[in-house]
Amino acid sequence: MALPRARRVRRTSEFNAVRRQGASWTGRLLILAALPLPDEPHSRFGFTITRRIGNAVIRNKLRRRLASIADSQFPHLISPHLIVTIPRNNAVTADFETLKGEWIKLARRACLLTPTSPPPP
Repeated sequence: MALPRARRVRRTSEFNAVRRQGASWTGRLLILAALPLPDEPHSRFGFTITRRIGNAVIRNKLRRRLASIADSQFPHLISPHLIVTIPRNNAVTADFETLKGEWIKLARRACLLTPTSPPPP
């Protein structure tokens, strides 16, 4: 299942704004950057996956996994944010549950998830 277009960060200027003005949290597998959006109705997600990660097949597989994680956590977000996820090199070898746990852990550290959201796997 693809992330709906309305929930995606699409403009380069938005990615740059998140990196310049937002805050970031670093984990072993991922970097999560977020910028509050007070005027938006819901959060939007973006993924920056460089060629250092691997070929197009590997990058797209990782992007699909991260989009699935973001989509599953969408109902648990507390307020609208632009959220950009950047995988690190060792994210390629991690399984889905490990990636999901890392993403949830970073989102909790960023105070993006409701207290009643399910714990990481």
